Amino acid sequence: MKSHSHSNTWETYSKSWSVADTATRLQLFEQSLNPDCVYTDPITQATGYGELSGYMAALHNEVPGVTFVNTDFKDHHDRSLAHWNMVDGKGDILSQGASYGLYGADGRLTEMTGFFEPPSAG
Repeated sequence: MKSHSHSNTWETYSKSWSVADTATRLQLFEQSLNPDCVYTDPITQATGYGELSGYMAALHNEVPGVTFVNTDFKDHHDRSLAHWNMVDGKGDILSQGASYGLYGADGRLTEMTGFFEPPSAG
């Protein structure tokens, strides 16, 4: 049965960004992402669980305790738009952004695109 709203899937995907443990992250991926999913943001493009998990692991190395907090979520026609804050381990908001999601027939995400101001090269 197809869910009316994709908010639970999006929340599970969002949670995967906040998990430092790879095995736990991959369990969240299986619940929320198609294995051939494509993630794109201003810094990178990653295809599949391995590439995306590696990108997330690098973020955790750079920003220990990083979490993403959804501030708004809307969806229709197997598409969603979420606004979020990236928060560090101390609870400070580091950046704000938006993400677009496209969902497959099984309700899992097939494409995720993040929009944010990339950090300036120091």
